[in-house]
Amino acid sequence: MLKIIVALLSFIFIIFGLSPSDDVGTTAFSYLLKNDTGARGSALGGAYVGWGKSQDGFSYNPAAVGFLKYRGVSVEYENLWGMFNAGYAAYHQSLGRNDYAAVALKTISYGGDFVRTDGEGYENGTFSVGDFSVEMTYSRKLSKVVSIGGAMKFLYSFADTFSASALCGDVGAMFSFERDKLRAGIVVANIGAMIDGYTDEQYPLPLTVKAGTSYDLPGFPGVFGAQVETGTDIDFKARAGMELDFIKNFALRFGYILQPKAEEDPSDSETLNGITAGAGIYYKKFSLDYAMRNYGLLGMAHKISIAYRGF
Repeated sequence: MLKIIVALLSFIFIIFGLSPSDDVGTTAFSYLLKNDTGARGSALGGAYVGWGKSQDGFSYNPAAVGFLKYRGVSVEYENLWGMFNAGYAAYHQSLGRNDYAAVALKTISYGGDFVRTDGEGYENGTFSVGDFSVEMTYSRKLSKVVSIGGAMKFLYSFADTFSASALCGDVGAMFSFERDKLRAGIVVANIGAMIDGYTDEQYPLPLTVKAGTSYDLPGFPGVFGAQVETGTDIDFKARAGMELDFIKNFALRFGYILQPKAEEDPSDSETLNGITAGAGIYYKKFSLDYAMRNYGLLGMAHKISIAYRGF
C-alpha cells in the first residue's frame, strides 16, 4: 500500500509541475465546470475528489461511482446570492460486477426578464439566459482498492437567440484503503474545447488538475478531507472539510476554500469568503443535505440535495 501511495503522490507532483498555470486567464462555462455539485460535497468546501461517498460523488471524480454499491438517484436545488437558480439531477447503477455508469444533468437560470431592444433602443419584449450540461460517466473497478473512470460532458449556453456550446471530459482514479476508511483521488478535469461561441472569439475551458484525500479519524466521530488543485485559470487552490456525526443519522459539515483575496475590498467583506457549512439527515435509504457558502462581496449561496439509494 505504501508503494501505491508514494507512486500516486509522485504522479500528482509531476502533473502539478507541468500544469499550464502560467496561462491564467478568462475561461468559458465557469459555473457548469467550476461550481461544486451536491450539498454534501459543497458543505465540505468541495474537498471531495478523494472522498466522493454520496450519490453525486462521481461529479467530482468519475472513478467514485465504482465504489457506490447500489443504484442511486439524487436531485439538487441551489440559489446563488438571491439572484440565480440552479439545479442538478443524477442517476447511477452497476453494469456488471466491476463496471458502473452514471448520467447527470446540470442547469442554471440567470433570469428570464432581460429586456430586448431594437436598433433604435425601443423595448421589444424580454428574453432569458441560462446554461445546462449533460454528463455521462463510466467507471471500472480494477480491484478492491482501485477504481478508474471517465466522463464526457456536453455544455450549452443561451441568451435570447444566441448560443454557445462545448464538449469536454474528465479522467480520474480513486484508491480505497483500510476498509474504506482512507481514500485518495486524482482528477484531470475539463479536457476539451468550445464547439461554437457567442462571438468569433472562443475562450478555453478551465482545464484543472485536482488531488485529494479523506480519512475516518480513529477514535473520533468524524471524517476529514483535503484537496489541492491547479489549472489554466488558477495558480493554486486548497480545500479542506470536516464531517462530524456525533448523533446517529445526522451529520454536521464545515469547510474552507483557500483562494486569492480580492485586491480591492473596502468593506472587508472578503474576510469570510470561502467558508462553507451544512448538515445532513439520513433515514433508511434516503438522505437530505443542506449547504451554504460565503462568496464575500457577492453574498451567500444555499444548496439542498435529496438522494435515494438501493432500489
